[in-house]
Formats: sequence, structure tokens, C-alpha cells
Amino acid sequence: MKRVQLEYFVRIVEEKSFTKAAEKLFISQPALSKSIRSLEKELDVTLFKRDPRELSLTDEGETVYRFALDVLDYWQVRTAELMSLLGKVKGTLRFGLPPSVGSVFFSKILYEYGLKYPQVDLQIFEGTSKKVETMVMGDQIDLGVVIEPYENPHMRLKTVYRSEVVLAVSQKHRLAKRDVVNFTELKEEPMLIVSKDYMFHDQILARCKEAGFVPNITFTTSQWDLLLEMTAEDQGITLIGRPVVEKLYRDRIKCISLKNPEFPWTLGLISKKCKPLQEPAKSLWDFCNEI
Repeated sequence: MKRVQLEYFVRIVEEKSFTKAAEKLFISQPALSKSIRSLEKELDVTLFKRDPRELSLTDEGETVYRFALDVLDYWQVRTAELMSLLGKVKGTLRFGLPPSVGSVFFSKILYEYGLKYPQVDLQIFEGTSKKVETMVMGDQIDLGVVIEPYENPHMRLKTVYRSEVVLAVSQKHRLAKRDVVNFTELKEEPMLIVSKDYMFHDQILARCKEAGFVPNITFTTSQWDLLLEMTAEDQGITLIGRPVVEKLYRDRIKCISLKNPEFPWTLGLISKKCKPLQEPAKSLWDFCNEI
């Protein structure tokens, strides 16, 4: 039994299709089928049910699939450790990053990572957390950043940063002298928030619902800097991660803590569970433990 056979098998299960798996693996479908037949012969099992309408695993196939994930993950981990010890982590790392998060937090991480692993070709793809998730699921990128709480049974999740979401108001706003406010005090306030493309949009609505009201949303945008500029000009209030305000608008916007409910601002790193981390991705995943 060869590692490449297990990799082929896992990709077929993941894609639910021999044809799609062959395309992703850049091999012919006959070659892929031959590899799986060889694996079945060696293990003396049938891996897939012979149903032309749907590709599904036999009971033995389910067992082999779990085994293959464990073996491939172990191989990748140990290989990454070896290459790290030899100082030879190299290759391409495709990394998805929401724009505001990049400027506030990950810019420093990625700079220091580049110094430690100069042979890694780090490619940054910007997009909302929802877009980042879609790109990771579609194998367009290796790792991505999301704002928690985050749940997806197909993803690994590592929390890398914790802060809080704050009420951001202009220095002229009636609440600007407060240090803490209850969520219910925001019920009538004109609220400026990020668009539905962001996971954070849904989190804001969920917190308002928990506080017992529907927010008075007067403006939505995908541009964080526009939200902050409008807030600074007293055109409304917004909810945003404290580090974003303090780094970019400290002199023009007041940050006020929220309670009932509190609103944590937590950043997580995600990767696809069924896809073992390659050396560059594993090195960044582990590097985030060091910061």
C-alpha cells in the first residue's frame, strides 16, 4: 500500500467523483481507477458501492478512509517537523485574509513568518470570512482567517487572537463619555454595519437579537474604512473589533465596551480537515502557536 494510493482514495471520497478527483489530481481517470483497483486488491476489500447514481463507501471503505486520513495527517506532520529541523520548509502557501484583519493583526505575523521561512512563496488572497471559507473548501487556498464564533464540521479551527467588539462612536456622540454600555441602549441608534458578505454581519444581528431588539440599520458596506469614517463624522454608530479602531482611528472615535451580552472578537485560522496540511501551511499553523 502506497501513500499516493491513499491520497487518491481520499480525494475521490472528498470529490464524490472519480472524474472530478482525476481533474484535481491532474491524472487520467483510467490511471486513477487502476490505482484504486490495485488498493482494493491489496486490501482484499471493495471500497465503493457499485451504484451508478451515487458514489458512496462500503463499510470497509469507511474504515479505510478513516485510516487514510490518520496516516496522511501523520505523514505530513512528521515530514513538516523534519523539514523544519533541517531548515528547509519551502513551497507555496496560499493564505486567505479578510482585509481589516490583515492590516491590524496578521501583517506582523506574516512579516515574522516570512523572516523565519524565506523559502516559502506566501500568496495572499483577500476576501470576507465567508469568501475565505469557500476558497478553503474549494482547495483554492490552503489556510484562511475567520472571525469566531465559527462552526463547520469539515474544518479544523485554531484560535489565534482574542479581543472584544466595541461600540464605536464619534467624539461628539452622546455616549462618548461612557466606558461601558448595555446592548439595549443601542436599540434606537442609527447603526452602520458591514454587509451580508461578512460573517461578522450575522454575528451583530445575533447579539442584538439576544439583547431583545432588531437593530436600526441605516447603512451597510463591505468597506471597513468607510464605516469608521462615517462613524467619526457622527453619521451613526458601528460595532467593530477594538484593535481596528485603536490602530486606525484612535483620535477620532471612542471605543466603548459592551455588556448584556458581551461581544468577544476572536480570530481563528481554518484549514480543511480531510486535506493534510502541506509543509508551508503546517509551518504557519504551528507558527501561530509561537506568537
